Amino acid sequence: MIQINELSKKYNNKIIFENVSCSLDNHRIYSLVGVNGIGKSTLLNAITQPYCMDTGIIEIDNIDNRKFESKFHFFYVPDNKDMFLNLTGREYLKFVLKLYRQISKEFSEKLQKLSCAFHLEQSFDEYIGNYSLGMKQKIYLMAAFLSGAENLILDEPFNGLDPECIAILKQTLIEYRNAGNLVLFSIHNLDLVANFCDDVIFIDKQRNILQSNNPQDFKQLETLFSQKCV
Repeated sequence: MIQINELSKKYNNKIIFENVSCSLDNHRIYSLVGVNGIGKSTLLNAITQPYCMDTGIIEIDNIDNRKFESKFHFFYVPDNKDMFLNLTGREYLKFVLKLYRQISKEFSEKLQKLSCAFHLEQSFDEYIGNYSLGMKQKIYLMAAFLSGAENLILDEPFNGLDPECIAILKQTLIEYRNAGNLVLFSIHNLDLVANFCDDVIFIDKQRNILQSNNPQDFKQLETLFSQKCV
């Protein structure tokens, strides 16, 4: 569960958000949409990095995100795919295992399942710095699922993935949601929004945050997008 209360953020004299609020519940997949530069990454950064907001309170599973304890309740995959480049895939995943205090046996079982699904078995002992964009995306997403965190926050998670891996990721996210967890991801592809997620969080041209629990109605969403963002 993520609760955002009265969030405000400025860059220099430019107002990005002013006293915006929204509530995200467990057992849901949320897509975050809006035109480029409207504040999607800023919102994700505010949730995961409290120093990124000027004022407001954000709670993750009823824990203030300024408290260190909150870090164990979410896993964030940013749009930047140049992280931990000096580690092999295996070393990085073991690091995540220790950081999130996961049980080794359960971790091994999940790792085997995910590595087969994402076709990364042959690349675990290569340095992440040598991975392609798609391979980096997959190793960071695998780490998110293996972390055991109840809230996944993903910035453009479908970028760099081929159609087969997109289908696998969608199914894995559904399974994660069905286990009672929360998924929040930013995306530009409205087809994926309309046919996959449970709820839409829409940042309009005035940088208001609007929520809809009817993402299946693609025509309505497309009209809202054009009216607010063009």
